[in-house]
Amino acid sequence: MDQRLKVLWSRLLHLRSSAAALAAASGVLVVAERHSRLVRLDPQSGAPLWEQEVEDCWGTTVVAGDRCLYLSQAGVLHCFDVHSGQRTWSTPKLRLRHYISVSGSIAFLGGWRGYRPLIRVDLTKGELLPGQFPGPASDSSLAWPLTVRLDPAPGCTADAILIATAKQAALLLLDARTGVARGEWSLPAPVHFPDSGIAFSASEDGRIVFLSGRRTVMALHPASGGMEILWRHDRDLPSLPLLLTGRTLWLAEDAGVTIIDLDRSSRTEVTHLPPGATSEGVPVCGGALFARAGNQLIMVNRAGETFGCVRLPARIDRLLADGRSLVHAIGKGHLTTIDISTTPT
Repeated sequence: MDQRLKVLWSRLLHLRSSAAALAAASGVLVVAERHSRLVRLDPQSGAPLWEQEVEDCWGTTVVAGDRCLYLSQAGVLHCFDVHSGQRTWSTPKLRLRHYISVSGSIAFLGGWRGYRPLIRVDLTKGELLPGQFPGPASDSSLAWPLTVRLDPAPGCTADAILIATAKQAALLLLDARTGVARGEWSLPAPVHFPDSGIAFSASEDGRIVFLSGRRTVMALHPASGGMEILWRHDRDLPSLPLLLTGRTLWLAEDAGVTIIDLDRSSRTEVTHLPPGATSEGVPVCGGALFARAGNQLIMVNRAGETFGCVRLPARIDRLLADGRSLVHAIGKGHLTTIDISTTPT
């Protein structure tokens, strides 16, 4: 193990929880485990801070401000106080929905693998809001909707929801409260996303990055409404969220990692990694961290050099950074937290 990747702790989840059952924010870590427990853990030590009973461990967890939401596979949406763990409310009869996108005091719930229309829940009381929110037809697979802040000014509440489907070569931006269209863009091909539905990633400067078709990387500037093609790849890319840091684009591929310098339109192929990309990458100081087959986490710098590697107890399905110096890895019944604070630049 390279000491520049330090494993702080690893927790056995007893079952293979859904990768979406893990949520992380600055200083907050929550996961569903052991058939029917939602647990908040101390990110530094892994020690339990509170736990609550839920229906299963295959649902979706989201941390939104002081709220922690859990949508169970059984179709119950729970709201807990993220600090105390106290249950605020629970709303049943929401089966066959998997996505949770939060805008202010409204939660948007989408379908399992996308084949359900969006519904809205008022987070103050857990009540369904009347009327069907505009969106794609129910027979069109929906990507996980992304909440977009149109004006980054403090206190601004001008949020919108970004919509994409597997059939339409278009993006739709809807006002989160009224459903009025705030923008619509044609694409070269429909947005490409996995069964988990996560198609979009946000770069450091606020651009929304996604894959149109299997080879075209695009970016949306929500504030200006500008759309651009960042890169056209010469081979099919896996359906993983993309990583953009500054003017560097990182493409996780089964054969390795491709690093694109967008200013120079140059590429670096990193092919000496274990084959098989199992999740998207996350940015670290001086480079990016990737999960590979064989349960390996590997850090790569912009020159294509590896400068950190560790093998974890189980396959890695998802990586989440907490906004500080920690990265959490979940997969196949294990949750592991890695400290990247000592990584050199």
